[in-house]
Amino acid sequence: MKFLSRNPIDATRGNMLANIIKYAFPLFLSTLVQTCFNMVDIAVLGNMADSNAVASVGATTTIVFLIVNSFVGISSGAKIILSRLFGAKDSESLKRVSSTVVITALGLGIFVALCGIPLAPWLLRLTKCPEECIEGAILYIQIYLIAAPAIMLYNFGSSIITSSGDSQRPLVYIIVGGVTNAVLNIILCLILPQKVIAVAVATAVSQVISAAFVLRRISTMDGDGRVDFRHLKFYPREFVRIIVQGIPIAITNALYPLANLQIQSAINIHGVSAIAGNSAASQIEGLAGSISGPFAATTLVFMGQNIGAKKPERIKQAFWKCLSINVLLCAVIGGLVYMTGEFWLSLFLPDDPEAIKFGMIRLFFVILFYFIAAANGVLSHAIQAYGQATYSAASSMCCVLGFRMLWMWLVYPHFENTELSFHMLMACFLISWTLLLIFNIVGFIIFKKRFEKRGFVT
Repeated sequence: MKFLSRNPIDATRGNMLANIIKYAFPLFLSTLVQTCFNMVDIAVLGNMADSNAVASVGATTTIVFLIVNSFVGISSGAKIILSRLFGAKDSESLKRVSSTVVITALGLGIFVALCGIPLAPWLLRLTKCPEECIEGAILYIQIYLIAAPAIMLYNFGSSIITSSGDSQRPLVYIIVGGVTNAVLNIILCLILPQKVIAVAVATAVSQVISAAFVLRRISTMDGDGRVDFRHLKFYPREFVRIIVQGIPIAITNALYPLANLQIQSAINIHGVSAIAGNSAASQIEGLAGSISGPFAATTLVFMGQNIGAKKPERIKQAFWKCLSINVLLCAVIGGLVYMTGEFWLSLFLPDDPEAIKFGMIRLFFVILFYFIAAANGVLSHAIQAYGQATYSAASSMCCVLGFRMLWMWLVYPHFENTELSFHMLMACFLISWTLLLIFNIVGFIIFKKRFEKRGFVT
């Protein structure tokens, strides 16, 4: 309880490096724990079912990101506004924005569930999901999307908590939800003959539990940002502010799965072993993502609070320290994970050496060079902190969606029926990241100078 009793971190004062580590470490643990619990889904299926079950869940990854994470991106728009308001100590605006955030989350969650459930079969067939996986994949997505309102409430509610400087409580909520997920995974897989349904139900229940904890916290937190559910009110002006900042980020989030649809379709053509290996490797990559994502999020909150407080020197410190730590850690972790990749893959795919070969190819092109993605994460969040989320969306549209589509249309067909086919699929990720890095560096330099020249007018 002492851990939870600490006050939220104020990014506008104190030792910058110490505050960044204090704030980012719980986020890192939250993401790592969530990644590990996601791995449990695949590991349980791999050991209690077969590669078809693993492939069924793996085939849904791109679709789930497309349907859910694009809308979750709007919560980042709320975080941009909230972090500035917390830095400026603007109590009245915080109350209006926080109330609007909750109503927006619930509305988006219902919309995602109502639209996503009937669209799921069509989207899966669009990716050429193998027939032996299609039934299980449809069931998994549809059950998962029933919990869409809870997923939105958790993410939008967490934006209020983390923007205030409190990154500790979301860690506890993730652990509680994750333990529930892991336990239910095993219990339901022992009870239900359809293992994919068992895993889907366990995941949905854990999302509801995590959302309940977040809602309880934002209704009882001290000071600014507390939400009074008895007097919830929708403020159109604040909603527009959230949407203006959030829609470009939502578009950016949607571009990645859209860009990956062609890649996923090509992976599916390689068969069940390729899907299973790709899915297992994607889970392992979460280890690097558990580092990269938190430091990118820390960049947004720390820069945002200091922009609100108009402290230029601390804005610079927040950016450079987050960038340095993120790139260095991801470079080290990426190298270590790749060197031990076969061991980690064997935990998910104990009886499928062919799938492990496919997984190792993905690990080479993705995890080994994940430090580039880490740099992109910090740079894009810094650009968003300056209020230029639209640039991030445009850059992603060119470097991710545009480039990957051109790659799949113009480059990949020359290697489609060769031994390098799968290698060229994975190389697309690395090259698009590098191109995006160039765009992000240029954008950051331009918007930083422009923002400072305007005298920190937000």
